[in-house]
Amino acid sequence: MRRYRIKSKLRFTVFWAIIAIVALSSYMGIIGLVDVQGNTVEQYDIIHVTAGESIWSLVDGHVPNNMDKREYVYHVARYNDIDPGDIQPGDEIKLPVF
Repeated sequence: MRRYRIKSKLRFTVFWAIIAIVALSSYMGIIGLVDVQGNTVEQYDIIHVTAGESIWSLVDGHVPNNMDKREYVYHVARYNDIDPGDIQPGDEIKLPVF
């Protein structure tokens, strides 16, 4: 078996650091692409908020069967970039269709 000798510790360390960065970047890129594709919403219903309505009452009838109502409210708030308690009469809310 052939033995290798490290002549420059700096070059050896830089080489392995570059390998680690490339591997980590590749891994994160693949995970990021999968995550982005999984959260893409193609369709949505537009609801106009009237007095006395909350985001919880707006999502009734729109929650998919395989999803918890709390999770759907989270998706609606994130999709519209709003705080669930901050809707006002006259606001337009987009409800994603999964």
